[in-house]
Amino acid sequence: MKYWYLKNFDLFSDLSKDQINDLSSIARFVRMKKGQAIYFNNEPSKKLYFLINGKVKISEIDGFGNELIKSIVLGGDHFGEISNAAFKQTQEFAEILSSEVIVCIFNQDEFEVLMQKHPVLALSFARRMAEKLRGLETRYTNLVFKDVKARLKSFIFDWANKEGKQDEAGLVIKNYLTHGEIANIISSSRQTVTTLINELKEEGVIVYSRKIITIPNIHAFAA
Repeated sequence: MKYWYLKNFDLFSDLSKDQINDLSSIARFVRMKKGQAIYFNNEPSKKLYFLINGKVKISEIDGFGNELIKSIVLGGDHFGEISNAAFKQTQEFAEILSSEVIVCIFNQDEFEVLMQKHPVLALSFARRMAEKLRGLETRYTNLVFKDVKARLKSFIFDWANKEGKQDEAGLVIKNYLTHGEIANIISSSRQTVTTLINELKEEGVIVYSRKIITIPNIHAFAA
């Protein structure tokens, strides 16, 4: 079972059978339910987490007790590597959003040994990290140069492209985020997000409900 989970994980898809068996020998799999959390700073040793399926959100609590949502992680991605940086003290945690997830966990030191042994693994991991850093750069650029409404539209546009399913009405997203969570992601307030979503509904840009969001024309939405 470990072998097939890892073989079907995009990051490891180019590895040979022996290389995946090496990964399997140090991998630990856990099944978690909605609402459970992984607190990175409570771990006795540094770890890397690979999300086999489901969704989690990565958050941090500031000095005033407020939650800042840093990212939403989908099945096929990994997390925990930024929190493990030796130079950074963090209060980050990952909370399960979907009804259930399967997470593959590696001890970071053991994973680094395998990257040294298998350069193709190191290259794949470096490429994935570069993609993550580009995403962070885009997010911070949006914070500096875009107003709140533009940030909201940009977030929903990216969300739709990642998770949306096309049907007769347009691109449909399963809505699992509250207005408050969206506000945390785009650095705004819940009240402002609620007001802007109502504006987008009146403009006909989206059809919004608690369960689904429909975008009739994704190209017009991005304009």
